[in-house]
This record gives sequence, structure tokens and C-alpha cells, in this order.
Amino acid sequence: MSIFKNEISNSELRKVIEVLDSCELGFGKNVPLLESRFKPFSKKEYNVATNSASAAAFILFSYLKDVYGECDVYVPSLTFSSPVWAAQHHGHNIIFIDVQDDAPFSFQDYLSIRKSNSHKYSLCKPVVMPTLYSGVSTIQNIDLVGDEIVVVDSAHCITPTIKCDFIFFSFHPQKPICSSDGGMLSCNDESASQYFNSCRNFGRQNSSSGYDISQNGFKFYMNNLNATIALSQLAKQTIKLEERIIRYQYLKADTRFGKNACDHDINSSYYFATLISEKSKELNKKHKLSKLYPPLHETSFYKHYRTRSLPNTERVYDNLCNIPLSHWL
Repeated sequence: MSIFKNEISNSELRKVIEVLDSCELGFGKNVPLLESRFKPFSKKEYNVATNSASAAAFILFSYLKDVYGECDVYVPSLTFSSPVWAAQHHGHNIIFIDVQDDAPFSFQDYLSIRKSNSHKYSLCKPVVMPTLYSGVSTIQNIDLVGDEIVVVDSAHCITPTIKCDFIFFSFHPQKPICSSDGGMLSCNDESASQYFNSCRNFGRQNSSSGYDISQNGFKFYMNNLNATIALSQLAKQTIKLEERIIRYQYLKADTRFGKNACDHDINSSYYFATLISEKSKELNKKHKLSKLYPPLHETSFYKHYRTRSLPNTERVYDNLCNIPLSHWL
């Protein structure tokens, strides 16, 4: 069963047909319009639309490499692979962090590593990259050294309140906002946003006489069709969020599930409900539920980054059950 079911209604279809009729299929007027209308969601001044969240992460870690050189990236093992691959691809060091009892990034574990002899004297810029798992808008007990860059993976959440330097979003078909596919990279740094805008468009820098290639770049921009769908989805978010909250409340009240359901905060996007239960295998099999992704330190590609045990990550994953809130089971 899908973790999230999105609806493409007749209103989206009509607007898509309008774009098709206009032949404005590439980078069109609805892309900057989406970026502008996304500000209340990201709570950031600069929003750069991309063709996927993976592309957004790739651009960001390219920027961090150009500005800071090699960075130490502290990231939970219980996360999707593409942002981690983006960091690794650009030559950054990957350090897997354990999770808290209810799945979020453990800042306690992060601080213990930063204070250890193996990392205390690192000359690399520290980058902390928590995941807003299941749609929560922030993480409790945030504790930092003070010299970090905070990058947030908000693929599950469109209503974040967590304080950070950079944040990226996903508009994949199974995310709260669907644009067919797409992403957004957000920050308050104008210089960084200029880099992002150029990088997503082949490294171009436009001028009155044409354009220059001023940096590395790729075809990572969002097209006008995707932006059109996303704009329509944004307009429906309040109603859709209310529906997911109602389903979560029913779940919490259900004696079979409620006591094992992880809490959502008041600003959560309620992407799905996470249960940590010894009965997870039974529930996952019965309802054909998904655990989303395995801990990365247990996969073939990333196992060489496993330098220490991650007991909470392994316990949480073994007992993990993710219940959709976009539709009834």
C-alpha cells in the first residue's frame, strides 16, 4: 500500500491543458509564481524550484563544497539515500547519527561524537542534516555546538518550524504536495540563492547581451507543467491537512494503535503516522504497509561508513510501522 495517495483533480487537469495549449512547457511564468507562493510554507526569503528534491540536495552540497570545501555531514542512517549520496558525491564526509526513541535525529548522539577525540579537532565544516520524519515540523531537544550549518531534509513536511540555514522539500507523487515530480531549495542567503538559480540552469548567468557560464550547472530547474500542478495543490493544502489530522486523531484514539503512535507537533504536516511496536511485522504484513527505507548503514553501498553501533536506529527500524494518513486503511 502506498504511504501517501495524492489527488489530481479536474482543476489541475484544466490548468495543465492551458499550459499545453500555451506551449510554455519549459521554464515558464508559473515557476517563479510557485517560488513566491511557497514562502509561507518554507518561511524562507529565497525559494528555488527544482525538478526533484534529489536535485535540490545535489545543488546544495555542490554549493557547500565550493564555499567551505570538504564538510563533515552528520545525518541519520534512517533516511532516504539521495541527499546522503549528494553529499558523498561532492566529497563530503558522511557520519551516521543514531535516532531518538521515536525516530528523529538524536542531537545527544551528535554532540557525543563532536566531543569525541576522533572529531573534536576536525578542520572540516560541520553540517547537521536531520530529517523531519513522518511530517513533524521540528525536532525536540535540539542542541548544537554553535559552529554548524543546519540543513533540513523536509521531504515529508511542508509546514516546518525548525530553525535552519537551508531546507529542501519534495513534490514527489507520494508527498503532501504533488507536482508530478519536483522539489524546492530554500534559504535566507541571497548569495546562496543566486548560486542555486544558476546551478539549476546549466551554470548560466543572464545579461542584457545574452548569458555567461559562470559556474558548474545542470538541468535541474522545474518546468512550467510541474509548477502549474504544484500551485493548484498548494491551494488545497489546508483542507487536505485537516483531513489527515482527523485520521491521526482516530488512530490515536484506537486502543490497538494509539499507545504506540509517535506524537505529531501542532505544526506537523501529518504525512503519515509512525508506530514503534513489537507487533509491527504483523501489522505491516496484514495491511501491506511500507517501512519506506532501510537504515543506510546496513545497505551494501553505505556499509563502509558504519564505524560504530547505532542501537536505537536498528531497534526502531525492527519495530517500525508507518500508517498512511492521506486515506483510510
